[in-house]
Amino acid sequence: MTIASRAASANDYVRRHSTHPLISRRTAADIARAAVRLAALLGIDPVHVQPDRRWSSLSLPLVPLTLHASDPDDPQQIYNFSYSDPLYDSEPFYLLGPCPACEATVPLAEIRSLADLGVFIADGPAALPDSGILPSSYPDEFDRNPSHSSTCPFWDSEG
Repeated sequence: MTIASRAASANDYVRRHSTHPLISRRTAADIARAAVRLAALLGIDPVHVQPDRRWSSLSLPLVPLTLHASDPDDPQQIYNFSYSDPLYDSEPFYLLGPCPACEATVPLAEIRSLADLGVFIADGPAALPDSGILPSSYPDEFDRNPSHSSTCPFWDSEG
């Protein structure tokens, strides 16, 4: 796919997805731009990135946006990402996956480049030590995430 055709596809995606009957035009456009940004980071066409459709619970920037990116060569392989605030292009994406301790879906890796995703795919999540000290490879959002089960050592009862 040429740069021009990829740019045209991104423009078309934003234009088509900038309106939605259940959310404001501005929020819909922010979501579309975040999806296009993730597609660019992954080097795929934006049609392979879909936002989570639970609009009734979506109130950006208070609730992180979830984006699902399917691999163009293997549509069954889907990567799920969280994005805190689409208003800011400097925000990282967070790769979502099961917590090694409680299996809840939580942010496992900060993704700012395709190489960051490559590191995670190659190494996977670091083992969690019994000391309760989180390895530095986990993002701060891992132990701040409210999805952990109440029995998980990373569950924040004050969150």
